[in-house]
Amino acid sequence: MMALILIVNLHGSINSSAPVRKSLNELWVAKKFSASVVSDDAPTLGMLRLCKDYIAWSPIDEKLLADLLTKRGMVSTTRPLDAAALKALGIKSHKDLAAKMVKDQSRLSAVAGVLPYFRLAPPKGGFRRSMRRQFTEKGLLGSNPKLEEIVRRMF
Repeated sequence: MMALILIVNLHGSINSSAPVRKSLNELWVAKKFSASVVSDDAPTLGMLRLCKDYIAWSPIDEKLLADLLTKRGMVSTTRPLDAAALKALGIKSHKDLAAKMVKDQSRLSAVAGVLPYFRLAPPKGGFRRSMRRQFTEKGLLGSNPKLEEIVRRMF
């Protein structure tokens, strides 16, 4: 069973190697605090492992995806994904779009008319763990099961 994965870049791409920068661009998280939703397949997992020192990721559920689309979804760099934009795409609500994405296992870049990334703010209250270490070493990076709680503070 494939799932959708939420990826958040916590470092930007400064001082990274060319393959890491290329992977960050392909995952749509080249800038600091940008997030994207991708499908859980072998090539994507390979790119995640390559970029593990710059990003955090975890599976995403339908409720968090709907909240992200509501609060941070964009149609263009200046236009939010609001009710009028959803109507133009032929979708009733943010929840319907999130349910469709989860059901079809489609990544954010596959949804026509929506920017393939979210621009997030630094989390309210700070990170509370090291941004330089992997999750297994009491940090935030890599596969992070507590990423949802951090992302909710970044809306």
